[in-house]
Amino acid sequence: MPVKRVPIRESVIRRTTILSAQLGAVNLSQGFPDDDTFPELKEFAIQAIAGSHHQYTDPWGSPVLRRAVARKLAEFNGVAADPDRNLVITCGATEGMIVAMEALVERGAEVITFAPMYENYVLQAIASGLELKTLEVQEPDFAFTRGQLEALWSPRSAAVLLCNPCNPTGKVFRREELETILRFAIDHDLLIFCDETYEYLVWPGHRHISMASLPDAFGRTVTVTSMGKTYSVTGWRVGYVVAEESLTNELRKMHDFHTVTAPHPFQIALAKATGLPPEFYDRLRAAYLERKEILCQALAAAGMTYYDPGGSYFLWCEYSKRSSDEDTVFSERLLREAGVAGVAGSVFYPKATRNPRRLRFTFSKSRATIEEAAKRLLKL
Repeated sequence: MPVKRVPIRESVIRRTTILSAQLGAVNLSQGFPDDDTFPELKEFAIQAIAGSHHQYTDPWGSPVLRRAVARKLAEFNGVAADPDRNLVITCGATEGMIVAMEALVERGAEVITFAPMYENYVLQAIASGLELKTLEVQEPDFAFTRGQLEALWSPRSAAVLLCNPCNPTGKVFRREELETILRFAIDHDLLIFCDETYEYLVWPGHRHISMASLPDAFGRTVTVTSMGKTYSVTGWRVGYVVAEESLTNELRKMHDFHTVTAPHPFQIALAKATGLPPEFYDRLRAAYLERKEILCQALAAAGMTYYDPGGSYFLWCEYSKRSSDEDTVFSERLLREAGVAGVAGSVFYPKATRNPRRLRFTFSKSRATIEEAAKRLLKL
């Protein structure tokens, strides 16, 4: 019988996670914690489940969570968002991004983005009928110019997409870089999709600036964020999208027919989480930085170099001093011979004509997991 064939593959990252489990490897490929969440989050969830929060809430999100997120946006991001006009609670940032693509960009249009980029954007664009045009940024600081953006523009261009802090590289965009993107978008009347999932994971010497907080940016910016990564509850599937009211109205309709609503009790729990004191986030960052240092030392000892990330919990590594293998071959060898799983860098370059000889590792795992990975890497 005739069956539609969507021209997308399964996620390489999630496939590697499954293979790691089968082989007993240390999984540093997929960016989620492998230890427990925080006691505070558990207690918030217990309280929410004990309450009356077991049925559908508003399709665009519980009013309790929307008000809490609006307060957080004002205090942390410098973004004034009305909880009833500018917010949609989604099933994580993954749903938030594809909802934005499907609701706001006509099929057949182009979206300009930066490579290396998060794998999902490529697959989501294909599913949404969009074409990604990629600007390959220049190491070591992943720089770009207005001229490079202009070279990608065409009459079919509809939006610019960026991830800040960036997955996979850990780059944190400087204010002048965000302003360059904004002026380009204004001059060509483009939307801006900004994935700020790792906004709380910014390391010393760097500062996260929300695109929507810049003057003249809010009206054309769609901010997509995951709450699961910040609070180590990726299985709760709660994120949100922030946009100007006319855009939000379209996002709400598309979200409603994707999932109706994110899990109601977890929305209530995360509303309380937004009120955690600054010390909570300080402890979070300190724990990740300790794990990062352990992994960095092991990678260096194993003959790899890495970009010192400004944010996120990923390390973008170069291994050419260690091996001349293609990155897909080297990552497979590392998985099977050393028992450590990373992601081949070419996954993040969808239109590259050369092999980047890069790997991405995450230090989002428990300290015990990172130490085991380090031990295995040192045996190389």
